[in-house]
Amino acid sequence: MPYPGSQVARGHLHLAPVPSDRPPENRLALALRALLAAIRVAWITARAWISAAFALSPLLWHRAPLGRRLRPQPRREARVIPFQPRRKQAAPR
Repeated sequence: MPYPGSQVARGHLHLAPVPSDRPPENRLALALRALLAAIRVAWITARAWISAAFALSPLLWHRAPLGRRLRPQPRREARVIPFQPRRKQAAPR
């Protein structure tokens, strides 16, 4: 099925930029904005690490057990369950 429209329009489509009213920003302003964004990300990351350290710090003072029990549990004795005696088979009739 043929496409509607002219042959020229179906080739390479180039989108024109939207005209803006403000002048383009210079490289210094863009570099400054990028630097401020990087500093903000670093600040948020540092705050997150410090908050995590404060949240985990009580584990250092309480000496919480890690991977072991406070008091060892006594071992349970093994019980031997006796088998029921076998029934004798009925005599064949």
